[in-house]
Amino acid sequence: MKQFKILALIPAMLLAACGGDSDTQTIKEKTTPGAMVYSFPMDGQNDVSPKADIVLRFSHAVVDDEATLAEKIKVESDGAAVAFTVKIIDGGKSLKLEPETALASGSDFNVSFSEPLAAEGGRTISTPNAVGEDGIQFNTRAEFSGVASLGTTSDQFGVAWQVPANGSAFQAMNFSTFRLAMTQPVHPEWEQLGGSIELLDQNGEAVPATVLVKGNRITVDPCVADRCGSKEDILAAGETYTLKLSNLASLTNSAEDNRFSAEYSYTPRDTGPTVMLEQQAVDSNGGQVSSVLNGQPVNGVVLNSVLQGVTDSSQQTGSLFAELAYAPGFEANEALPLRIPKGSVLESTSLNVKVGGKVQVLDAATGEKQQTGTIKVTMLSDASGYMSPNPYTDDLNAPRHITLFMDVSMNTEEAQPNAALSQDLMGVELRGIALVQDGVLTIDAIGMVEPNLLGQEFTDSTIAFQLKAATDVNSALDAEDDWLRDLDTTPPQLVSWMPGAEDAIPATRQSMQRPGDPVILFFDEPLDPASVANGVTLTADGNTVESLNTKLDGTALVINPEGGLEHGVDYRVDVNGVTDLAGNFAAVSPLSFKLDPTDNVDGTVEQRPPLALTTYPGFPCETDFARMNLLEGALGECYSIKEPGHNKGNASLEVDLLPVSTMPEDRPITVVFSQSMQPESIRLGVDGTFIVEKITVNESGQPNESEIGSGEIVEGRLEFNNQQIRFFPNTPWQPGEFYRYTMKSVEDDDASTCALETPTSVCGTNGIALKTDILEGLDDGDGANGADNLTIYFEGTEKLETVFTPLRNFPVRDTNSNFLIDCEDNNDESCLEPFGKAHPDGSDEDGWGAAANSTKLAVIGGQASVTLFETPIGGLPGGDSLAEVGCEATSDSNCPRDKFIYQTYALNTEVLGPGTYDPTPGEPNSGDEHEGILVDLYPTLLTTTSISVWTNVFGILQEESITNTQVLRMRYSKDSSCEGECPRDQLIRGVITEGDQGQPVFVTQAELLIDAPDMEIPMGGTHDLYGRPFTLELEGDITFFDDGRMQIEQRNTNRVGGEDELLVTADALGLEGLGLATIRLPLEIPVGGTYLNFISNPVKDLPAQYEQQTAQ
Repeated sequence: MKQFKILALIPAMLLAACGGDSDTQTIKEKTTPGAMVYSFPMDGQNDVSPKADIVLRFSHAVVDDEATLAEKIKVESDGAAVAFTVKIIDGGKSLKLEPETALASGSDFNVSFSEPLAAEGGRTISTPNAVGEDGIQFNTRAEFSGVASLGTTSDQFGVAWQVPANGSAFQAMNFSTFRLAMTQPVHPEWEQLGGSIELLDQNGEAVPATVLVKGNRITVDPCVADRCGSKEDILAAGETYTLKLSNLASLTNSAEDNRFSAEYSYTPRDTGPTVMLEQQAVDSNGGQVSSVLNGQPVNGVVLNSVLQGVTDSSQQTGSLFAELAYAPGFEANEALPLRIPKGSVLESTSLNVKVGGKVQVLDAATGEKQQTGTIKVTMLSDASGYMSPNPYTDDLNAPRHITLFMDVSMNTEEAQPNAALSQDLMGVELRGIALVQDGVLTIDAIGMVEPNLLGQEFTDSTIAFQLKAATDVNSALDAEDDWLRDLDTTPPQLVSWMPGAEDAIPATRQSMQRPGDPVILFFDEPLDPASVANGVTLTADGNTVESLNTKLDGTALVINPEGGLEHGVDYRVDVNGVTDLAGNFAAVSPLSFKLDPTDNVDGTVEQRPPLALTTYPGFPCETDFARMNLLEGALGECYSIKEPGHNKGNASLEVDLLPVSTMPEDRPITVVFSQSMQPESIRLGVDGTFIVEKITVNESGQPNESEIGSGEIVEGRLEFNNQQIRFFPNTPWQPGEFYRYTMKSVEDDDASTCALETPTSVCGTNGIALKTDILEGLDDGDGANGADNLTIYFEGTEKLETVFTPLRNFPVRDTNSNFLIDCEDNNDESCLEPFGKAHPDGSDEDGWGAAANSTKLAVIGGQASVTLFETPIGGLPGGDSLAEVGCEATSDSNCPRDKFIYQTYALNTEVLGPGTYDPTPGEPNSGDEHEGILVDLYPTLLTTTSISVWTNVFGILQEESITNTQVLRMRYSKDSSCEGECPRDQLIRGVITEGDQGQPVFVTQAELLIDAPDMEIPMGGTHDLYGRPFTLELEGDITFFDDGRMQIEQRNTNRVGGEDELLVTADALGLEGLGLATIRLPLEIPVGGTYLNFISNPVKDLPAQYEQQTAQ
């Protein structure tokens, strides 16, 4: 009976809380001045997205036109005006201010009126104020950046704000969840570094609670009942609880002197007896029902991004059960608390998945258009809400304000978008208004989410929520019954995983895994963090891995052994004990995988030095700076060799002047290596092996600080991950300023450099120093020539709105990147790098197609020309001789497996957005243009394995020319608008467009230079394969894996060699200008002979080391 009496009071309680009388709430018409009744952001709101629009709502419609409003309303930051446009909403009851550019991050803003706004009925509306000074003050969040001063709001690590907070409008309740926003991101390994977070009762005993930490957000959600979020899940009202943070480390600076410890005491208030309301998400009816606040379709979710463009609208559906505190227990001027239980789910309708909003993505398994399926948002903790008196006006009829704080996990039904989007979003904050009309509580609110897409780009979506709840007695009773019945009894299901099973698409997925890459398990719902530690195991060759790092993000469980995965080891993942939020156990069959081996059992594989495959910024070669002029954008030339005889033929030999790279202020230096590296060999600072400096430049464009280490050392932190390092500076790269970074390699000076206790070079795990001058050959051009440090200069620039997307190649031959095929015979399928595994297409009878990341070579016409005793004035014609790639040249040569070279490389790209790609800009409107998503490629080096070319000289002597390691340099492009002598200082343009079958394809044209510095010509001869230019016209499909990664295949659509592009002139027993026999080998790459295969990085990262040390 008591409960029924309380329920009968619900309508009156809510009317008292929300203003109004009877069953209808109205704003009473008076001739008194109008007032602001709502804003987004709210006065005093923290950590607002810089991409937010500003929304203002009034008691009466404003009648000023948009131009007048733009003059009267002032938005300022640090005294500077923010330009915006005004959009009138809901007949003038609301205004939306749309900034012309994104707001500055980590900044304070103020909204005020230079003169009152004119409103209906002759009213005026003056500058609003809720807290503090006149106007609406709010601040924006820090950048999503690892650059310390951009990603933090203070130099000191501490609490920026918290909810609930003593002395604030948001008090602690017996069903409160405790949320903290920190001034710096919390170190992901805060527990391993000795930190702890716990809620203690008045006896000092730990209260059972879910602890969530991500970025700069911390949530502590007590759970003291069998079902978290139930009415029984409450703290003891009137008792004192202490939230204790101990020795927390910051990601920005985890040093002991920057650790944070604090205790916060709370005395929760009683909220009972509470009632449950079911809040239904209102259907926008195809966008016809718009929010009165900002004019958007209600409950529509649209993501704005570069990678996916502006998506279609996904309609939120379903309902949420909100538990409201007993209103008579709170004064009229107090906030009425509410909570939405942990595990609550809101669903949204499916979306079509497109690249850049233009090019349809296809399901890799079915070939059908990729859909997201149902999109789910699940509460990871109890959402805490407050229904507050209107802070902008004393009018009792003004709507109450709703503030809701929540931590959610988002995921999708279909595998590929689930992997791409699944993640936790901490501290999502909704601000809205509540009105009761005809016994229905209507909440209109605005919230923003900024999910990370594919681990590469932070997107944004502004959501205009509208929820309705019937407040009659029967509806409240039904709501409580429905929630009690809505118990999750379905165990979590594995949707996909990385690397994937042997029958995954494609079948080479396990060969694509590299040390440093994590194992990722994608489920269909979020998991309980407390169940992970003992719920998943990894075994290596049958032995349990004791040091296993794990993390949860969304529905993804990420694991990586300490030090990373290893090649040639049989791994198995067992999931036994992992549960969802409701405690249902996941049933997952054991998952087995193996990284391709890189060495024989007896360790006899020849070891070669590691290379820097990509350097961002910069080009990965040791550079001759003789032609440097930083002020004019000229850097220098790659050191290379040109042996005697290099100019014997008529082929061109080109030398490119590298441009000075630019670096956006918010990005880290990133280096990707060909092999796993020794973490102890990579040390920051002037005495280290990785030195980052800011320099000054004289009037000749040369650095004043000529010696490495003599510049201003840039302080920052290093993140290491087996085959990649990233350096994050403490302060942004300053636009217009010059910097350099150096990776030391001094093996020529000290052969023991990598064996020292403190290595003096950047070294691979094989104990060999980084090779920076591969264009001089593996032996530096016939001998050591001193230290080969890799130094790269760059200039800082403003932040870009494009998306940096690194790609890697994954050869299934030369996996160990020693530029050799570790097989004595390509017919031996039991060798370390067997031919058949790499080449699924073809046969010995019909020939073989190129494998991923290989190139097929042939001799044009099967013949080479020979001249005897050739000098600059002539020689004795020897006629044509049979020539063959891969085996001795005879009339019946048959070696179809021996015609391939295999490339090792990586590639950085910049996704620009929609546009038109013209491969022939000199011939505009020629019909070869492609509409799609423009992508720029950063030039880099590609190294290849060796191949032999045989010439049957006069039919009596088989001459074998061995290329050894070859180097392909991607060339910077020329500005298409430039005429005459133009510098090569532009990135390589390409486009993602729609293919013939509706599939996404990538199209580009790459100019390259090829060098063979170690080529062996018979009898110690010479050759001219240095700096040889040729062009590849490339096109291929883009496939999206169910683990979220993207594969780009590229095959050449042009034949290379028709213009003697690959004509090799070699002198057997060659002296400069003279050879016993001069052989001209006309090589070619047939159409489709080059097959490049790029893979994007894993969508989740778990580095081997987040921070090695800080530069001093």
